Amino acid sequence: MAKENIHRAMGSLAYAIAVADGTIQKKEKEVILQLATKEFQLSDTDSEWINAIFTQLESQHIGMNEAYDFAMDTLEANRHDYDFDDAMKTRCISFMKKIADAFGETDYQETSVIDRFSSDITRF
Repeated sequence: MAKENIHRAMGSLAYAIAVADGTIQKKEKEVILQLATKEFQLSDTDSEWINAIFTQLESQHIGMNEAYDFAMDTLEANRHDYDFDDAMKTRCISFMKKIADAFGETDYQETSVIDRFSSDITRF
């Protein structure tokens, strides 16, 4: 899986978590990009993949489940092109948990996205 596809998938998952509580705050998007850059040690070019997909989904008013499905479809379609190993899976889950925790308590919808992802990635 090309790195940009993982970053697009992570941007979509970040969006799914951010929209889970109903609204996306400007500060929330900024924090997500900071967390992504730190968690995945991204260059400016790499972080732009996350920003671009997040912005695209936000402008199209995509729902949580659609964003989640897009991320999983992206990972599935590219699973043989990049080593989506256990270390990367762990980083992805950690990233998602940090997003959920960044703005107060993690709610049920956010937890359900993380739990679903944790289960779904076992097939990769």
